Amino acid sequence: MKDIVDHYLESALALAEIRQGFCAPNPCVGAILVKNNKIIAKGYHQKWGSPHAEVDAINQIGASQVKGATLYVTLQPCCHTTKKTPPCTDLIIKSGIIKVVYSFQDPNPAVTNSTDKILRHAGIECIQHPLPAISKFYTSYAHWWKHKKPFTTAKLAMSLDGKIADKNGNPIRLTGDEAQKFTHQQRKKTDAILTTAKTIGSDDPLLNSRLDNEIVKKPIYILDTHLNLLTSSKIFNSAEHITIFHSADLAKEYQLKKQWPSARFIPIKTDKTGLNLLAVLEQIGSDGKIDLWIEAGGQLFQTFAQNGLLQKAFIYVAPLWLGENAQTAFTSPKPLKKGLPIVTTPLGIDTCFEFKWSEK
Repeated sequence: MKDIVDHYLESALALAEIRQGFCAPNPCVGAILVKNNKIIAKGYHQKWGSPHAEVDAINQIGASQVKGATLYVTLQPCCHTTKKTPPCTDLIIKSGIIKVVYSFQDPNPAVTNSTDKILRHAGIECIQHPLPAISKFYTSYAHWWKHKKPFTTAKLAMSLDGKIADKNGNPIRLTGDEAQKFTHQQRKKTDAILTTAKTIGSDDPLLNSRLDNEIVKKPIYILDTHLNLLTSSKIFNSAEHITIFHSADLAKEYQLKKQWPSARFIPIKTDKTGLNLLAVLEQIGSDGKIDLWIEAGGQLFQTFAQNGLLQKAFIYVAPLWLGENAQTAFTSPKPLKKGLPIVTTPLGIDTCFEFKWSEK
């Protein structure tokens, strides 16, 4: 029989997953209140600036019901005041909760070193109960705190013979509906999407999430070294907001900037591969984006992989053979060096290979 603590924490994880992709720079968190062996309230963090999961759960019921309850929460409760929210520990103490069980220790030093002491000093039992599924859920959050850069996941679709476009570089739909659905699910769960002006020029994609008649816009970051992006591109209407990275060597008069003033323009120094991708990631990380979904061509995928800037990748392989004249995904014979294949998943008629790179 599954441990009851595991059960409650897994239920809290299911709540945290509801708003994955909408809470950055805060982590997604789920919380459950239990009293007399019954769940009396549930809560989760909905978006940055809204009540944290613990507060959301406590606010679901009356004060008399909360008193004497146990709080199960996916992440160690916060004990510091932010620009938007007060410390969760204050409300936990005030509400009369007698026990707190959390699964993942917050990598934020302000929380890691203080929360447990504060709660115990107030007479509240405080226990960490790690679970592999919850630790995995917070992998990107821990990475963001450690490196000050987003956790990167790249996606690429190719044929059986490793091709991604026709001989002229024109896009070809390679994958079926299941792979397309998987992509939209991943877009929805990410905090932002990174692409290139070349990809937008070739495919004119929307890069939003379209699932079950729901359209979700996402922040889009675009690598556009020479500011060649056309303002007629669909992305300008389908994105939540747009940031364009361009060469720092360009003159200050930007025609595109005048035509599309709502986009943010950030100059980046260039190196032998183009825009300095490390500087790009540092900027995205400072924007508070924890999870970054990369959707562009094989060249960008390869550059990220070979420079140790990828944490995860999904490669879809379609049962098609495009021939030697079609455009090859990679120019290097070893684009996935040090990438460890971990899962192979059928997506309808296609196959998805998942790779990961070890943390440095």
